[in-house]
Amino acid sequence: METEEKIRLLMSQAVSDREGVGPLADLASGLRAREPLDPINIRSLADRGFGKTRLFRILLTNVCAFSCDYCPMRAGREIPRHALAPSTLADVFLTAHGRGWVSGLFVTTGIPRNPRFAMDRLIELVEILRLRRRYAGYLHAKAVAGAEPEQIDRLADLCDRVSYNLEAACQATLDRVAPEKSFEDGLALLRRVRDRSQALGTRRVGGDPRPPGRAAAAGTTAQFVVGIGSEADRNFLETSHRLWRERALHHPHFAAFRPIEDTPLEGERETPVLRENRLYQADHLLRDYAGAFRPEDLVYGTDGNLPLSRDPKLAWALAHPDRYPVDVATADKETLLRVPGLGPRTVERLLAVRRSIAALDVAGLRKSGAAASRARGFLAWRGRTLGARSIQETLFPPEHFPEPSRVYSFSPGTFR
Repeated sequence: METEEKIRLLMSQAVSDREGVGPLADLASGLRAREPLDPINIRSLADRGFGKTRLFRILLTNVCAFSCDYCPMRAGREIPRHALAPSTLADVFLTAHGRGWVSGLFVTTGIPRNPRFAMDRLIELVEILRLRRRYAGYLHAKAVAGAEPEQIDRLADLCDRVSYNLEAACQATLDRVAPEKSFEDGLALLRRVRDRSQALGTRRVGGDPRPPGRAAAAGTTAQFVVGIGSEADRNFLETSHRLWRERALHHPHFAAFRPIEDTPLEGERETPVLRENRLYQADHLLRDYAGAFRPEDLVYGTDGNLPLSRDPKLAWALAHPDRYPVDVATADKETLLRVPGLGPRTVERLLAVRRSIAALDVAGLRKSGAAASRARGFLAWRGRTLGARSIQETLFPPEHFPEPSRVYSFSPGTFR
């Protein structure tokens, strides 16, 4: 197969629904392919501290010796298998970078032969880019299960972000669907990247063209596949939040399970994407709402899962009717952050202006940036409610969601 065809295949298999901390933007029409290096998998990444990055996403190889039951690249599955030499991928990426198509690289890999070999190839690519070709831009690499400690250190030294696929929130699930992987080893890997970054501090790695102190400066991310085991949403959120509090995780990724044809889980039911979305919403509350929510504060069903029919913040409000309405004139920041329709920026604006205004109405709420139709029924101004609630006040109404029954040849969530 020609290099161009390999690149197209390996880029298409590294596609993702979500990356970083914001939604993906479509590739600008001006960047669409007119030449052999078709940038078919370039995505916009918005990340605090790094600005907006057009990210080139690719697999170094889709060859894998592991047999994870849910994975389209599992050993023995009949798919086209290809690998790029690290030097070839470096050339391709730097060409795209030089033409202004991209400003950063995300690279992941299957595990050909064994984890040490896979990591050596990944590190070779990173060293070519940083030390030989003097690339100083954004670089994100995904470490593999079974990586050696010194390999993890080297990857952290030269990358802005290192990620890892935890996949599950307990070892029992991995024993069933990914027996080559260790949950505790995955946690140790994320903590090691944190420790390495902190240990280097403001020192420069020899030959690194970046400013000192940039080793793994964007932190780590980890992926969970939702629905391959018995874990409830509560388990995923408790695990990710614990790592976040330890500063061993910048943010998690959640991928709704999709059954892949010709795998042991082909006959399993697809996880609703809405469940994935609810997990992202809950994680946003836990990380970005200044301590207003903890995992144990969230509302779960008897199965430990978040309600699909309500976003987590609204579910909390409906479960605590005695806390509302909240008076904007006197409430503290944490209380305001628990109001549906008010985000952190809106709360800051309201706190800044409330001393200087005589009254607040729905128009004023909207001007502050609030989702006024959602917030008004939960708010008051000096004892006067701002409006009626526009939602049905039942917490777990009958949830009539179609039963998913599709089977896929490929799952984009596998490579976040």
